[in-house]
Amino acid sequence: MDKSLTYETEEDLLKALREGAAPAFETLYRQYYRMVAKQASDAGREDAEDLFQELLVILVRKIREPEFRLSSKLGTYLYAIAKNLILKNTNLKPEFSTGDISAFQRENPGVTEEEEEREKLEKQLIAIAGFLENMEEDCRRVLRLSFFDKRSQSEIAEEMGYAESFVKVKKHRCLDYLRKQVKSHSLFKYHSK
Repeated sequence: MDKSLTYETEEDLLKALREGAAPAFETLYRQYYRMVAKQASDAGREDAEDLFQELLVILVRKIREPEFRLSSKLGTYLYAIAKNLILKNTNLKPEFSTGDISAFQRENPGVTEEEEEREKLEKQLIAIAGFLENMEEDCRRVLRLSFFDKRSQSEIAEEMGYAESFVKVKKHRCLDYLRKQVKSHSLFKYHSK
């Protein structure tokens, strides 16, 4: 492996990305493109390259903000951004095309209510991805098989070697844990004005 394409920590990689270092982008591509391509494929999209480019534009814009702090693993953050882009792009009227990056290059862009809502959703997705990442592996697997892969409880039981009744209980417990995490997080509290 080319030593110029490795970084000791995610913070080193982010610093190089902020500075626009080409090897940092190559590293990011090498480490995360397949994950994004799989997400795109799972969502029925054939434009993984466009999705990854859009993700990079958002990532670079975010990490260049002075108050930016990565509160999860970089992979989790990128996964959440990609998921948000996929959800946004399933809408019939996308807010901007992949080629229109001028909105991200303005010095003082006017922040619309829609942009604030999208940013809030992005932060919420990142938080949820962090909650999932902190779960036990078998919890993550049960939830992934159930909700993302749309498997029945009997299929999950067979794949994981559990009794079907145990899968039902396990899924319920894992969802309860996730709900408690969400309810206790400040991003999910709604304040009345």
